[in-house]
Amino acid sequence: MKTTRTLALLALVGDAVLSAAAFHLLPERVPIHWDISGHANRYGSKLQLVLFGPLALAGLWAVMLVLSRIDPRRAERAPGVTPDAPASEADGSYWTFIHLVVVTLALLHAGILLAAAGILNGPVRFMAVGLALLLMLPGNFIGRLRPNWFVGIRTPWTLASDEVWRRTHRLAAILMVGGGLVLLPLALLLPAPRALTAAVVITLLATVGPAVWSYFAWRTLRQARAAP
Repeated sequence: MKTTRTLALLALVGDAVLSAAAFHLLPERVPIHWDISGHANRYGSKLQLVLFGPLALAGLWAVMLVLSRIDPRRAERAPGVTPDAPASEADGSYWTFIHLVVVTLALLHAGILLAAAGILNGPVRFMAVGLALLLMLPGNFIGRLRPNWFVGIRTPWTLASDEVWRRTHRLAAILMVGGGLVLLPLALLLPAPRALTAAVVITLLATVGPAVWSYFAWRTLRQARAAP
């Protein structure tokens, strides 16, 4: 966890430094959204684009820090941790997952900054690669998440049963890592519009799929327990 926390801190600081450096390179109105063909279809101020990344990432980290400390299931997530213990003692997989999300989102914001400054061509392809990383990196740890109220696949069925939680997150880990491994070469080799389409489809399958599957896992488990 210490390694991923250091990476997340470096990513946050690096994104802030890049944002400050890019501010003078950006025009007053910059693209902040692109269509599937790579054409800008939404514009905003350069201050909005520069501040969004560092503030959003720092805000995400702060919110997860607070939620981690008030999670009613914290003691189950990290046995032996007292309610007033520092966050660094919380369950490693929980924080590793969050740290890797921060790293990936920082990379995505950096790509948008570079594209808006005209340094990076093909923002759509970069987004497809970013989604592949967003699947692979956190996906390596989502299967180890213990039940909690704030991070992971939280459906009525995963929250109602620790066994359903475990099965659902193990499936999510397989689909996310596998999907990311499939998506990464597609993002690099396919034409940019097709790469982004593939990224969206694979991301939805790898994230929404386990959430839907959790209902069937819960129903199967309930039927097995009700059988004589």
